[in-house]
Amino acid sequence: MWRRAEGFHGKGDEASNEEDSEEASEGVNEGVSEGVNEGVSEEASEGLDNAFNEGSPRFARLGLQCSASPASLPAMRPPCLRHSLLALTLALATALSAPASAAALTDQRYGPDAAQIADVYLPDAPHARAAPILVIVHGGSWKNGDKAAAEVVDNKLAHWLPQGYAIVSVNTRLMPQARPEAQAEDLGRAIAWITQQAPSWQADASNVIVMGHSSGGHLLALLAADDAMRQRTGAPLWRASVILDGAGFDLLDVMPRPHAPFYDEAFGTDPARWAVASPAAQLRGGQPPALFVCSTLRPDPCRRAQRYADLLTAQGGQAELVGVARNHAQINADVGADNDETRAISAFIDARLAR
Repeated sequence: MWRRAEGFHGKGDEASNEEDSEEASEGVNEGVSEGVNEGVSEEASEGLDNAFNEGSPRFARLGLQCSASPASLPAMRPPCLRHSLLALTLALATALSAPASAAALTDQRYGPDAAQIADVYLPDAPHARAAPILVIVHGGSWKNGDKAAAEVVDNKLAHWLPQGYAIVSVNTRLMPQARPEAQAEDLGRAIAWITQQAPSWQADASNVIVMGHSSGGHLLALLAADDAMRQRTGAPLWRASVILDGAGFDLLDVMPRPHAPFYDEAFGTDPARWAVASPAAQLRGGQPPALFVCSTLRPDPCRRAQRYADLLTAQGGQAELVGVARNHAQINADVGADNDETRAISAFIDARLAR
């Protein structure tokens, strides 16, 4: 693992959107998720080993797609049966993911849409201070993913709940229902709701950390950069951001170059819209401190994260960058496990909480 707050440079300043870029990695996850949701393609079976990547399907969703029920399982085609059994396993794992000392409030509504929900996990043991709050935003190419997926919450719950944190895992609307800009506004509404609800959870609304992975990192960066968006949604500034292998920091740089097709689905072809959805274009200063965790297995993630971190520091903000030798999915799933990545994130968070 290496840490560098400024001055990191990859293989030149040119954007190398190769097959091993974060866009390609995200596309693999997206393909697995889409194939499993169809429940019939043999290609989807290849995604079983990657079932814990972002966008892993929930059992209820597969049940609808495959018409699965205990009575119908024997009659199902093999791919559908495999995927439904996998999804059932994932659902059971998620149900058991919260430590025994936690209270879970699932599917809490923070907005009028059925997709605007969050899961709240509260520490059971008494602590000397009100609980700091860790907000989690999942990734998934702006169109997949779920707040309760094992890779999104399991290790994070196991690590931070015993330390007295309240943890809130957020769903936003997804494409095609909502563009990424609207998804970022959903995140703002969720944060506003969290700060309003905090006293009822014995949590500290002044000590909020927000963590986003991949496309969730983009939503977090955009909301932090766009002061007008925060004001519209009522979201106060939080203590710090943690962005895990984020994507789309500078869309005016990404979109004219070769990129994964889901970027076109998310952001279209109009440069004016790219600017609206680009954290780099919206950045005006006054951001929360940010930690960028990026994969060193490919050249693009750390190079792009460092460029955005440099923009933050140039405007008087605080930014740190930690590179880890993990792939795009592992960076998310391994947060909270006993490793250098978790220790770096914990140190960053602890230094920024109000005491």
